[in-house]
Amino acid sequence: MDDRLFKILKKVYYKKKYEKDENGYQHIIKNGDIFDCDTKTTTYALDNLSHEELDYLLTSGYPVNEIAAYSHDECVLGYKKILRRSNLTLENLLAAYLCGFSSFPRGRQPILSYLFAKVVPEHTFTPFEKGGDICALCSMSKHIRIQKGEEIFRKYWGYSWNEMWGESLVDLQEFSELPTCVPTESDIKIFCAVIDLIRNAPFGETPGKLEQRIRKAKIVPNYEKYRFRGQLIALAELGILPNPYVKPLYDGFVSFQQRCLISHKISDSTRSDIVMPLSGWRGDNPINEDRLYFLFGHFFK
Repeated sequence: MDDRLFKILKKVYYKKKYEKDENGYQHIIKNGDIFDCDTKTTTYALDNLSHEELDYLLTSGYPVNEIAAYSHDECVLGYKKILRRSNLTLENLLAAYLCGFSSFPRGRQPILSYLFAKVVPEHTFTPFEKGGDICALCSMSKHIRIQKGEEIFRKYWGYSWNEMWGESLVDLQEFSELPTCVPTESDIKIFCAVIDLIRNAPFGETPGKLEQRIRKAKIVPNYEKYRFRGQLIALAELGILPNPYVKPLYDGFVSFQQRCLISHKISDSTRSDIVMPLSGWRGDNPINEDRLYFLFGHFFK
């Protein structure tokens, strides 16, 4: 995705807080996402684009209003199948993660999607609650329906997360068709600066306080809390930011049901918008140095 296409898509997906359709029904818009109160999906209007922008968008072939729809079971099998693609290796995903610090924000999510795809067991939908739509094992919905174009756009904008796994298959599908990422000196320098800040965390520091320190240090270009948080989540899921409560994806699978039970047992966990395993990290034990150098040491040479 080039800069021009990104700017056009930002005009399509990132809009004002509220808008009404032609029938007078109001749609709630949050962080660029439109949540239709009836269907949870929408068709994005393109009438705010100039003729030149519209022509460029249509010529690009970008899936602006394409809906990706599949079942839970199809998604699980899709994860296992896509891992066969030659460029989806741990080495390439770690390189992309490093690029996510500056040169290529799109590189932030794939390592998380990859780790989940590797460890999630093949299984059929098992409801979390009787008659419910959420799977107790993996948290994915029984029926998955997402805006493919919007989902891809958000990844280029630098958003990443270790939840909503039904959407991350689209992430790996699109990413697996891109050229291999090569971290720049700037990417590695920023990563090392972040690691040093974490390594020198005060005793008892929480993830929220760590985020504040990183922001104030001004070492991450275009820092925005919710977009950068995914980089810390990835470090936690790789086991580099340790926690005493739940094993990271790098070390194996923990069911959604188990994670919920663990989170409820931990003091203050319900008052934070940071999820496990990052939420369990504290400055008392800031870095798993062995894991850090095992995974990233060769990038420093």
